[in-house]
Amino acid sequence: MLGLSTRPAGRVPALVVAAVGLTAPPGRAADPAPFAWRTDYNAARREAQDKGLPLMVVVGTEQCFYCKKLDATTLRDPAVSAAVASGFIPLKLDARANPELAKALKVQVYPTTVLAGADGKIHAFIEGYLEADRFAEHLKRAANAAATADWMARDYQEAGKAIGAGDYPRAVSLLRGVIKDAEDRPVGAKAREVLEGVERQAAGRLVRARELEEKGFTPEAMDTLAELMKTYAGTQAAANAATRMAGLADKPETAERQKARQARDLLALAREEFRAGRYYDCLQRCDHLAAAFADRPEGKDGAALAAEIKGNPDRLATACEQMNERTAAMYLTLAESWTKKGQAAEATACLDKVMKLVPNSRQAAAAQAQLAQLQGRNPATPTGFTKP
Repeated sequence: MLGLSTRPAGRVPALVVAAVGLTAPPGRAADPAPFAWRTDYNAARREAQDKGLPLMVVVGTEQCFYCKKLDATTLRDPAVSAAVASGFIPLKLDARANPELAKALKVQVYPTTVLAGADGKIHAFIEGYLEADRFAEHLKRAANAAATADWMARDYQEAGKAIGAGDYPRAVSLLRGVIKDAEDRPVGAKAREVLEGVERQAAGRLVRARELEEKGFTPEAMDTLAELMKTYAGTQAAANAATRMAGLADKPETAERQKARQARDLLALAREEFRAGRYYDCLQRCDHLAAAFADRPEGKDGAALAAEIKGNPDRLATACEQMNERTAAMYLTLAESWTKKGQAAEATACLDKVMKLVPNSRQAAAAQAQLAQLQGRNPATPTGFTKP
């Protein structure tokens, strides 16, 4: 049959995937093709999937004049044959030997060339004979479309890995990108299914936050909403959580509860620092409590804890030493900054302060070494250190 048209890909189904056992007779040995024709449909499909290459399926008959012309001219054009050999799995089928497959592909004209991706998505449906230049254009477009499908498959796989690692924001972004461009490709349906699963997980967190709010646990509800917004960023549930969070934050009782919770947390930290002997940090925390929460019991408890340190000379001495160590560390950093700017005098002054603040310490040793380098001499080896 003679035809000179191309049928839009949207009018035909995805390439048939269940045609088990359908084969075509081998080509004539006396008429070798410029590339290796495949003649078994199922084997060609598997090869295309394994190699990630698109299929070029030419359906014709032994008696078809234009089938022979296509094979003898267009498919032997150097540009066409090179494109097929390097970028496609070429499959030749005899419609009379495979009537069910020809019917499934809705082949009505011989030859008919089907260009499909490795996933079975048909990108071009060419009816009849085409000259080499036009045929090459179809090959190029099909190859580009197949490459697009490849990146979708990669992004879908990367989304799965991101979910496994708990990186839901990245997974959501990848899945939405696949869904946007996949149209009716199978990978798009899979991406939608996975995204729906992530959305359900996020929605479950939102339900939990609402339950906490209804029970009067507003701070806990806000924590759950904040975690939802962070963990499932990009989902609809995260967007709903942001709206709910804003509504809760505007309530006066919420602000009061947050203030009470912050005061309790600060006091707990101050007490832990006191038990650990970090008296300088404890004093800093207690000062904050006294200033920001003077009207609350936590503020008074913080003031009492600070008095226990200030009223005990040993604890207060330890706090002073800890403060000196912090200050010395800052001066060491400042000396390094001055040195980088070429300000040796300023750097020297900082290093002298370090040795006065924390004598016989590792920080003092570091300061002495830096000072020796600034003065162009080898640093002395300090001895008698008592601090780690």
